[in-house]
Amino acid sequence: MKTLALVLGNDNYPGNARLDNAVNDAESVAETFVRLNYDVILEKDSSAIQCSEILEKFESEINKYDASIFYYAGHGFEFNGENYLSSIECPIEHPTRHMCERTCIRLSEITDIIKNSSTKVNIIIIDACRKNVGRGTSNSFSPINVPEGTILAFSTSPGEGAKDAGPDGHSLYTGTLLKYIGRELLSVEELFKKVRKTVYNLSDGAQTSWEHTSLVGDFYFNTGQMVFSVAIPYDESVVKDRLYTKNEDSIDQIIQDLKSSNWNVQNPAMDRLRKIAPKDIDKDRQFLIGRNILQSAGYAFNSSNFLENLQENLERFNSEGENHLLNGLLFEVYFDNNGDFRKGKLKNDYLGNILDLRNKDIFKNSFVFISEALEPHKDYLFYIPGKKDSIIDIDIVASEIERKDFFGKMETFQLIDSIICENKNITDKISLRCETGRNLYYLKIKISDYIAAPFELININNNIDIDNLIFKWGMTADLIV
Repeated sequence: MKTLALVLGNDNYPGNARLDNAVNDAESVAETFVRLNYDVILEKDSSAIQCSEILEKFESEINKYDASIFYYAGHGFEFNGENYLSSIECPIEHPTRHMCERTCIRLSEITDIIKNSSTKVNIIIIDACRKNVGRGTSNSFSPINVPEGTILAFSTSPGEGAKDAGPDGHSLYTGTLLKYIGRELLSVEELFKKVRKTVYNLSDGAQTSWEHTSLVGDFYFNTGQMVFSVAIPYDESVVKDRLYTKNEDSIDQIIQDLKSSNWNVQNPAMDRLRKIAPKDIDKDRQFLIGRNILQSAGYAFNSSNFLENLQENLERFNSEGENHLLNGLLFEVYFDNNGDFRKGKLKNDYLGNILDLRNKDIFKNSFVFISEALEPHKDYLFYIPGKKDSIIDIDIVASEIERKDFFGKMETFQLIDSIICENKNITDKISLRCETGRNLYYLKIKISDYIAAPFELININNNIDIDNLIFKWGMTADLIV
């Protein structure tokens, strides 16, 4: 879903109204939205004239998107029945209706833009009312109707103030929001429920966030496009290795050569790698080398040979129970060069060689690492390495059919009607990987490859013997059932 996020944060109010964390909040929220691949407009310490420009920009851009998010951190208040989000020029301590109209954004202006847009989902997040410094203002908001398909989330309940100081240099509300917003497959309603509970607990009941919703369907901030579920202990430039820029040294030259897709360059790079002591390679580049060895294995014999003799080649990279090169190999199987999960497109050509190491004590931390990284994606996987092994049951239903061969002789086949794994029908996926005329052992290999699980963990339950399989795509008009 193509999403536009407009993020505002204002600190630099005059006098006692100055805030400490609103701009920091907005910057962190904007950074998170960028990592979620949203298009982001970030505005900080907005003046009165900038408020008009912000509204114009939001109104002109919103119809290009399926969803919109509006986030505001700063002073907000109700005055004469209207809800205002104040620029840094608003006279918060001595407001008048005309001054508010000229120095603030009315919340109703945001909802009007949304109402007149073509977006299907809209999220408004207001982290305001941080200090009750005004006279003639209320540290609350008046009731507001939201357009269909919109959820409006406030950092406080009516009559409450919001804490400007919270975890990690954020307000209590936004600091909490940031801990949940990147969590995989967490619906927006469930997310705000978790935020509400945490804010209430951390404020000892003094602050309770609340929401008003007219959402019709579900919305998830993170559907797998962002690695956020685990604190990956590597620099972002190697997690998103498309961002990596090399230094002028021999190790980075090896990395660049492995990336080249040219086996005449990749093979010598692997030879040079063997001559370098692992202690001379920092953990980020060991991780990246592991990723690129797997990438280059389709081209370079030396990379393929490294993977075919994996335990022996990896042992020298073990240090204090960690193996960053193996971590890179495992990560590359499941995540692409943007750090995004390879949903349905795992790079598993050498996965069997890698998984053979899963029960070796010296490599156990690497499998803990990948199991934690894959936890948010468990619904898309039949098997997660690093977790306790368990048998994976596959139910195969087939039926006997006959057809004439090239010489007119009748031949018996087993037509695969269904292949069920973990209550999921994977028949079509497996059929695309199989050749006609093969046996059950061959079929088990193909299933193992598709579900990315060790061959020895797969248990096949079949209704008839299979020694000459065929799928419906391989049938012709001369089949006789």
